[in-house]
Amino acid sequence: MRSVRKIVFRNLTDADFFNINKPRGTEASGGGQAYIDFPVRSISINNWHDFFDGTSALKETEATQGQSWEFPIFSIGVNTDGNTKQELKIYQRRAASVSITSQKIYSNRANRIDAWNPVNKFPKPFDNTDRNQCPEGLIVYLVSTFEGEVWAGWYLNDGTTPLPVDNIEDYEPMAGMLSNAIIEDGHSGMLSFNEGEIALDISSIETPFILQKTTEETKSVTIADNGGVDDSIDEEEIDQLFDKDIGKTKPIVTEEIVKVRKRNSKIVKELKKLYKHKCQVTGDEFAFNKKNGVGYTEAHHLIPLGDGGYDRPENLVILNPLVHKWFHYADIEDINLNNIKHLDDGSAELDIVVNKETYTIYWHAQHADLFKDK
Repeated sequence: MRSVRKIVFRNLTDADFFNINKPRGTEASGGGQAYIDFPVRSISINNWHDFFDGTSALKETEATQGQSWEFPIFSIGVNTDGNTKQELKIYQRRAASVSITSQKIYSNRANRIDAWNPVNKFPKPFDNTDRNQCPEGLIVYLVSTFEGEVWAGWYLNDGTTPLPVDNIEDYEPMAGMLSNAIIEDGHSGMLSFNEGEIALDISSIETPFILQKTTEETKSVTIADNGGVDDSIDEEEIDQLFDKDIGKTKPIVTEEIVKVRKRNSKIVKELKKLYKHKCQVTGDEFAFNKKNGVGYTEAHHLIPLGDGGYDRPENLVILNPLVHKWFHYADIEDINLNNIKHLDDGSAELDIVVNKETYTIYWHAQHADLFKDK
C-alpha cells in the first residue's frame, strides 16, 4: 500500500486514442502526435511543481519551451513488486499544455506507460485506422505518493463500469475525478489529499483507491420493529457530540478491498447512441446535457449481474440518472420481460409500476428485435 498525495487525470478523446494507437504510415505527412496533452488551464505549471514535489530521483530542467520533468514511473497492477519501473519524461511542449511523451505504441521511440499498454488490459481499438474508437469515459491518471513515487493507472467512467474505489459514496474528495456527470472528452484536473486519507493498492487495477476508514464508535441509526427509522432524540448523546475532547484520540485505520466486475462499455456506448442519449422511460423529461452538449444517461441491468443477469443488450436499458435511481431504490413491481408488447413499427413497450404509478419502458425497433423470439 501507498499513501496518495496527488492525482492528475485526463479523459482521453477519440483523437488522443487514435494517435497513440495508429499503425505506421497512417499519416501521409509523417508520424503524427505521440503524446498525451494536459492543458495548463486545468493543471497549471505550479500544479505540476506541486505534483512532483518530493518525487525520488526526479530530474527537473527548464528548456526554451518551459519546464521538463524526468522520473521513474510505476504501473498499478503491473509493477506489483514496487521495484520494476520505467523512466518517463513530461514537459511543457507549448504554452498551453504539458505533455507525456512517446506514448504512440507503433513507434521506434515508443515508451508507452506499462499500465496504459494493451498487453496489460488497457483498452485497445477494434480498428486502429478508425478515428472514433476511444471507449466512453476512458480516464488515464498519475498518482504522486507520500512515499516519493509516481504510479500510473486508468479506468472507465462510462456510467456503467464500476469506478476504481471500494465505495463511491465515501469518496467525496475524489468527486472531481470520479463524477460521471462532469466528465467530458478532454477533461483533466489535479486532486490533493492529506497523508493517510486515501491508500493506493498497487496490485489492483480494478480497485486501487481505498478510503482509510476509522473504527471509532459512533451511534448508528437503528431500524424500529415497525420497519420505520428510530429517530428518537437522546439529549445526553446529543450533548456528547459537542464535547471538546471528542475526536482527540488517534483513530484506528482499517483497509477494505472488494472485487468488481468489468463491464462491456462498447455495448453501452452503442445503445446510448441508438437512443440518442435519451431515457427509455421518460425521454427528455428530467434530462440535462453534459458540457459537450450530449445528453447524460446511464445504463441499467434489468437483471443484476450479481443475480445472474447478462451484460448484453437485451438485459440493458438506457435511463436518465434520476430514473436509474428509481430502479435501484423505489418500490418497483417485478418486471416481466415476457409481457413486452411489440408494435407495428417494430418498436416495443412494457408497462412497469413504480411507487404505485404506471410508467412505460420503450424499446427502439433494433433493440426490441432481440426479444421477438423470447
